Amino acid sequence: MARPRPVPVSPPPTPPLAAELLRGPTAFFERLRPVPPLSWRYALPPVLAALLAGGVYALLLRPVVAATAQGAGALAAHVVNAFGTFFLTVVGAALMAGLGHLGAGRAGRAPEVYGATFAVLPPLYLALAALLLVWPQPDWPAGEQASSVLEHQQAMVQAVMRWPLARVTVLLLLLAPLAQFVLAYRGFFILTADRRRALLGTLLPLLPVLAVTALGLAPLLAAW
Repeated sequence: MARPRPVPVSPPPTPPLAAELLRGPTAFFERLRPVPPLSWRYALPPVLAALLAGGVYALLLRPVVAATAQGAGALAAHVVNAFGTFFLTVVGAALMAGLGHLGAGRAGRAPEVYGATFAVLPPLYLALAALLLVWPQPDWPAGEQASSVLEHQQAMVQAVMRWPLARVTVLLLLLAPLAQFVLAYRGFFILTADRRRALLGTLLPLLPVLAVTALGLAPLLAAW
């Protein structure tokens, strides 16, 4: 008696890499839809984006630190500037995942959707960092007229914000999350097939995340 042939088992679908989102959000989320959910699948892009955002912010304030601190104090100031932006970016990612889940529901897979959208930020931040490193800087004020270190620091921040490249950088850092929300809406709509839930998953974290982003840029925005 012949044995029954084994039924071939199709391999499980493989999740797309976060970088594939840059090729096309529709194709990316269509490939993600049949993959079993895993909330931390795209945890690396937010961490990488946060590190690069911290580096860009530290480069923006490099003239201020150079004029007001030396040696170990200057190094500590750079670390504090970078870490502050890193921390607030991570907080923003957590708000996206949490509030997005409340709006889009379990089917929306908000941690994965928003985690993947962070893949659009590293190319932007790398380009900004390169420009800040190689672009000729203006002559910064010497600070002889400042009566205190704090006054000199404030004058330096205002001088930095008169630099056109600094203004463009701050504007891009502030508005970059909007691109993520546009991509997230597309992802929620594909995954849930529900326009209302897609809108809720996009709009609930929108203002809190923009507020956190503005908080991190507050010293520069105040000197605009």
